[in-house]
Amino acid sequence: RAGTRRRWKWLGVLSVAALLLHAAALSGVEWAWPEREAVRLPAAPMRVRLVDTALPPRESAVPVAPAARPIDAAVDTPRVAVPVPERARAPAPRAKATPPAAEPMAAAPPAAAPQAVAATAPPIDAPTAPVQLALNTPVAHPAVPVAAAPAAPPAHAPAGDEAIPHYRTRLPPPITLRYVMHRGILRGTGDLVWRPQGEHYELRFDGRVAGLAVLTQVSTGGFDAAGVAPERFTDQRLRRGTTAANFQRAAGKITFSGPATEFVLRDGAQDRLSWMVQLAAIVAAEPHLATPGAKVVMYVVGSHGDADVWSFRCIGPEAVETGAGTVDAIKFVREPREPYDTTVQVWLDPLRHDLPVRATQKSGANDEGFDLRLQETLP
Repeated sequence: RAGTRRRWKWLGVLSVAALLLHAAALSGVEWAWPEREAVRLPAAPMRVRLVDTALPPRESAVPVAPAARPIDAAVDTPRVAVPVPERARAPAPRAKATPPAAEPMAAAPPAAAPQAVAATAPPIDAPTAPVQLALNTPVAHPAVPVAAAPAAPPAHAPAGDEAIPHYRTRLPPPITLRYVMHRGILRGTGDLVWRPQGEHYELRFDGRVAGLAVLTQVSTGGFDAAGVAPERFTDQRLRRGTTAANFQRAAGKITFSGPATEFVLRDGAQDRLSWMVQLAAIVAAEPHLATPGAKVVMYVVGSHGDADVWSFRCIGPEAVETGAGTVDAIKFVREPREPYDTTVQVWLDPLRHDLPVRATQKSGANDEGFDLRLQETLP
């Protein structure tokens, strides 16, 4: 009986121990390891790298509000025991900087503001432009002085830079000169008709080839202290329209029928036809200008918006064969200023009021030009 009681006693002890072991296994032994739940973190919260950084904390002179970060509830607890670097565990408190005042930035030169930021903030990899946008702070930019553009020349500035002297003039009487006209292989006639009447004049040139009008130029106007004073000049060519230059003496300018170009009306200005009579009137009144090396300068205007100073240099006496015989003339040359400028040669006859007995004109080396040579003087 004693042996049987001992066996029942051990069987009871073993049964109680078995019950305790089953209860401990089913409960997860929560009481034995209190930090076990904190260690078993889900994988998702580990995406937050708030503390997993190797960069030192950066301070900036410009206050930037930290962006809101979604923080998982499982990691937002003081019981997290994940190893953290010392700098990340205790970040240095950021200084509370106030936005830069507008007054010092406005007073600084344009290059001073970027230098000040670079001196206070350490170099970082991210660009600084997003920081400025986050602040949304208006920046006062100092006014930068801009050099004034050079003033544009007046719309009707005179061409040429040579001074125009004031000459005395002696106008020729009414006369008609007929010329033989050559241009390349073409041959015709040209009549120069000078008709002064009182305070006005009309000067006309008609060029014909085989009875066909190929060139008609007309200059009309009056007279002033400088001599011939044109008011209107027209130029008509074969199969082309008529172009004109208008000498608006009341307004002090020269305008054109085609281009909108304007020129200042200078004293003694002439057109492409009246210069022949003006040159004769100047040489007739001042004979010393008919000596070699002397110059006669005038301002000559065309009908296509062109104007320039023509300087006639006296070459000296030269004989010219004409239809009326040999003429002892005085030669003047207007030399070109540019490659395609107009070259003029003219021979003045003292016995015909210093009017031209021959004249040539061409523009550029490839221009055939035309040649006028006196054939006869008409009554």
